[in-house]
Amino acid sequence: MSSPHVLFAGRATLDAVYFLDSLPAEDTKIFARAFRIAPGGPACNAAITHATLGGRATLLTAVGRGPAAEILRSELERRAISLIDLAADTDYETPLTTVLVNSKAATRTIVNPPAAKLQIAPLPGGWPTNWGARPQMVLTDGFYLEETLPLLAALREAGCPVSFDGGSWKPGTERLAPLLTVAICSERFAVPGAPADSDATMAWFAGHGVPCAAVTRGQRPILAADRGRRFEVEIERVEAVDTLGAGDVLHGAFCFHFAAGHDFEDSLWRAAAIATHSCCGQGIAAWAEG
Repeated sequence: MSSPHVLFAGRATLDAVYFLDSLPAEDTKIFARAFRIAPGGPACNAAITHATLGGRATLLTAVGRGPAAEILRSELERRAISLIDLAADTDYETPLTTVLVNSKAATRTIVNPPAAKLQIAPLPGGWPTNWGARPQMVLTDGFYLEETLPLLAALREAGCPVSFDGGSWKPGTERLAPLLTVAICSERFAVPGAPADSDATMAWFAGHGVPCAAVTRGQRPILAADRGRRFEVEIERVEAVDTLGAGDVLHGAFCFHFAAGHDFEDSLWRAAAIATHSCCGQGIAAWAEG
């Protein structure tokens, strides 16, 4: 299989992850069973997954400065992920998030720092030559849409498929939709004013001309449609240990296979299998580390 080049545009964080037997009661102290510091954020985790599978990944995100930024940059370099930093010349600092993993329930609770304002100019409507070879595919998680839309539109015009990680509605999604080749959303995704409903979500994207769409539903089958043809992707039953980032793994694995030439349905099946097994160990790349 070739090594497809995919651009991942969106959020990156540094996560402090605590593994607990159960969430603590309020106003108590507790020791974690395990602890790790790791890159986080939908686009960043998807890029890591794509690179772990052997693909070439470029991450377009805001990193900026600060202690968390240095750790994040080092991890991206170690994984051979190219970085385009939207916040390179600003005072923005990489968000440090706290993640509590309830090992008994295989759930995670995430505490983000206050949202930081990032003032940057919109990117050019084209792929700058100093960024290297143009990618074969793009994934956006909906963050920094205002800044990245001109670039996404130019890449789509040049023939790059554009995939959307719809964890939740982001401002500008209605302007992004006409550019999309694929939309894969969480069951929590909801169009403003409408309920979080899988059929309604897929109908909304179909109505905006998106050929392929899917809705993930945890351990229940993924609901999907390819140009109006409906199908489901079954999820293997496993003993989940850590579900943090499983959706991001699915998106990264999907991009790897779709950019390599597999069709929508086959790519989704392959990605679902990898995402499911990523829940069996601690960390999004545990499935690849044996």
